Amino acid sequence: MRTHLLLPVYLAISCLCLSWISGLASLPPRELLGIAPEDENFYKSDVIKCKDGSKKFTKQQLNDDFCDCQDGTDEPGTSACPEGKFFCRNAGHIPQMIYSSRVNDGICDCCDGSDEYKGNVNCPNTCWEAGKAVCEKLKKKIATHQDGLIIRKREVEKAKQAFAKDEEELSKLKSEEKILKGLVDKLREHKEQIEKAEEEERLRKEEEKKQKDAERQSTEQNKSLEESPLDHSEGIHDTLLEKTSQLDKMDIGHESVDQLEKEYNSGIDLPADHTVGQVVDDHHDFIRSDHGSDDTNDELPSGHSTDQHVYEDKTTTNAGPNYETGAKEIDSDHAAEMEKGSESADDLTPSGSSSWVDKIQQTIQNILQAFNFFKSPVDISEASRIKKEYNDANSKLSKLRSRISSLAEKLKHDFGKDKEFYSFYDRCFENKQNKYVYKVCPFKKASQVEDHSTTQLGNWEKFDESYRVMQFSNGDRCWNGPDRSLKVRLRCGVKDELADVDEPSRCEYVAILSTPILCLEDKLKELQQKLEDLNKSQPSKHDEL
Repeated sequence: MRTHLLLPVYLAISCLCLSWISGLASLPPRELLGIAPEDENFYKSDVIKCKDGSKKFTKQQLNDDFCDCQDGTDEPGTSACPEGKFFCRNAGHIPQMIYSSRVNDGICDCCDGSDEYKGNVNCPNTCWEAGKAVCEKLKKKIATHQDGLIIRKREVEKAKQAFAKDEEELSKLKSEEKILKGLVDKLREHKEQIEKAEEEERLRKEEEKKQKDAERQSTEQNKSLEESPLDHSEGIHDTLLEKTSQLDKMDIGHESVDQLEKEYNSGIDLPADHTVGQVVDDHHDFIRSDHGSDDTNDELPSGHSTDQHVYEDKTTTNAGPNYETGAKEIDSDHAAEMEKGSESADDLTPSGSSSWVDKIQQTIQNILQAFNFFKSPVDISEASRIKKEYNDANSKLSKLRSRISSLAEKLKHDFGKDKEFYSFYDRCFENKQNKYVYKVCPFKKASQVEDHSTTQLGNWEKFDESYRVMQFSNGDRCWNGPDRSLKVRLRCGVKDELADVDEPSRCEYVAILSTPILCLEDKLKELQQKLEDLNKSQPSKHDEL
């Protein structure tokens, strides 16, 4: 009975001893204490050189608790050298390197307790339990990378197609811009011709109006004289004498003037539209004409035949040029010119293409061919149509150039080796922390929003660390401090998500952005290898028992 009661105690003591023995067994020999496996060959020779090349030491001086090398090469397993490094093997868990100053300092730094080998403190081996936790984390990371890698491949394919599509659109828009610019230039040229013709028409009408006003004023004055001949006979007679005197000064014979005075004094009835003032004026005009020379004075007919000839000549003069005939003659040349211009516009059109530019081009050509630029007066409706087509085409050209500029600005950025970040251009990622909302827009800017106030954390600068970090700089200046800046570290995730925005230094912000774009195949293989190594170092179920 007593034996049965003591059995559990014996088993517990046995387990503790085994655990202590296994802990001792895990320690490497003194000459390899604190040395990483990859450096073991470096310490095999009898004479060893310090890694910094300053000195040499013998194998007996290795880990003798006296610092011979300034870089601590000779004391990897002791705290003798301040610059030395101690390697924790941590079997069953992740190996690590610590400063040798922490060796035997009474604090357990290595999970296998190897850094406190003098026994000043009891450090249990927790590597296997910690290794299990690490294994679970690794498994989750591996699963995330596997799922993210599938999403990444799909997103990269979309990004490549979108990039190629935008490049093709930019090339097409540049060709259309060339065609449309040619059409706009033609319309501008014809619009200026129309405006010039309209201005000439306006000036001609103003001149005609002035002439009509002058004729109307003269007619009104003559009518007033005819209505009261008795009251103004003396004035009229004085006027005739004055005109006669003027004619005398011009060395003109008195025959015509005497005839006029005779007609007036004898009371000959003049036609209704043939007043005395007009007769004198017409005679005056006739004298100034080519027919009024001294050689032909004797041949001038008298009476109404003279007046009739003067009026016929004046009427012919006022009739002006034959606009219809001139227009027809010029139209034939203009049509040839327009046909030549049409052929040159056709040359700008890419062969086999059919787009809205082609339709505009055909419409404009039809309008220009149908319009008569030399017709007087200008056809207002047709002129307005050409002006409207010019304004519409010029507006389309402005929009086209705006789109070209936008696309060119977008395509100039570095979107990664596989254009994987192309979908980030028109996107922004937000994260709310307390009273602030942080907004990160790749390739543009980053900001911090509080209510209606916005602080710029920086403008896009570049990718860094092999597309693992996004840099934003030259943000708003801090009060009495530097310009704000932001570093966004990218990590693998199954969805795009901004998190953990912080300000570790004044006005220098950091954030983490999870995205499938960072789920890389090389990283997945690395994680899988780590998991395999951990599983190898883990004890079997039989060992645990």
